[in-house]
Amino acid sequence: MLLTSEKKNRVEFEEIIERIDFIDIIVLKKFYFTEKGFPNDMEVYCLPVLVKELKNVHNINLTKDAIRKRLLKLVKIGLLEKVKNSNPSIYLPIEEKKEFVEKLIKTFIIRSGLQNLFFHHTKNSYNTDH
Repeated sequence: MLLTSEKKNRVEFEEIIERIDFIDIIVLKKFYFTEKGFPNDMEVYCLPVLVKELKNVHNINLTKDAIRKRLLKLVKIGLLEKVKNSNPSIYLPIEEKKEFVEKLIKTFIIRSGLQNLFFHHTKNSYNTDH
């Protein structure tokens, strides 16, 4: 039985949401939701800066290798892009995936019951800095 395009997209969405966790959501938020206006609404990170920011801002004390593995997973499932031959490693959001990632984050948060932690009354605002 062939799946329609809409059903195929829904299956892909569900498969991705099953593979990510809370820390992945925070990482994706760092790339896709800067709370700045266009054209600065997305952010590029090199690995050391992201590690430092996750530790200092979000109190996430993972090793650089653990965060690298998470980033590579997000690259593999198509939510981030890695700049080839960059040293230190540079990762960037994918413009065409912004709406998909926004839907993914909202769905994850709602299913996890974390709305009060993330959502504020401002439009399209995600904030974990409480």
